[in-house]
Amino acid sequence: MIVFANPVAYELWMGRWSARLAPSFVDFADLPAGARCLDVGSGTGALSVALLAGVADCRVVGVEPAADYVAYAEGEIADPRAHFEQGDALALSYADCSFEATVSLLILQELPDAAKAVAEMCRVTRPGGCVAACQWDFVDGFSMLQIFWQTVIEVVDSDEARRQAKDCMPPGYSNAPALEALWRAAGLTDVETKSLEIVMRFEGFDDYWRPFLSGVTQTSSYAETLAEAEREALRQALFAKLLNGGADRAISLPARAWAVRGKRAA
Repeated sequence: MIVFANPVAYELWMGRWSARLAPSFVDFADLPAGARCLDVGSGTGALSVALLAGVADCRVVGVEPAADYVAYAEGEIADPRAHFEQGDALALSYADCSFEATVSLLILQELPDAAKAVAEMCRVTRPGGCVAACQWDFVDGFSMLQIFWQTVIEVVDSDEARRQAKDCMPPGYSNAPALEALWRAAGLTDVETKSLEIVMRFEGFDDYWRPFLSGVTQTSSYAETLAEAEREALRQALFAKLLNGGADRAISLPARAWAVRGKRAA
């Protein structure tokens, strides 16, 4: 499992979009009032915040492998109904049937064994409780990254660039049938999926470009590995593509995620 660093940079890179997506995911999960919820891969706390706002009287435990992210979430979220702990999605430290609901937002593609993580999520959920997750559609529903990597391939035109593009846009569980199959294989019942859509609004080209120099992930580090001239050529090509050859202005890009939920069998 990738352990990210620098939660402040992550907020600029992806956290702000996670926060925009999370409320729709919580609505879809449809959790009962008073539920004790486990947020697996809680990161900077976007899903936990949405749970606290969207599920009446709930309590949230966020579990996250990166100590810096645990500290960040603890510092940012003052609500006493939530607390955050360091832990591994593949080996959750909680007893069987500890939570009414176990949820995760945008982490399955980062795990070396997603099926094992889902099995762990099921194990710590009470019979009849909800297990739910949400994934970006990397195949044809995530313009921010698709435009970047398409332009990289046009500008750099190398086998290495194409390999990195493939690695950084994993099809994996980024569609409804794959998520449904994963949930059913874990023994979950009443499995449902749904498409969730948001708009990613960037204040200008720099707001789009700077996160790709943040070093948080392989994608957001790639441009820094290029020679200066090649990096500038990439920047100019992206500017022309995103602004249609015009002046700098706000940019809006669509993004789609797929959500899945199911019940743990009795």
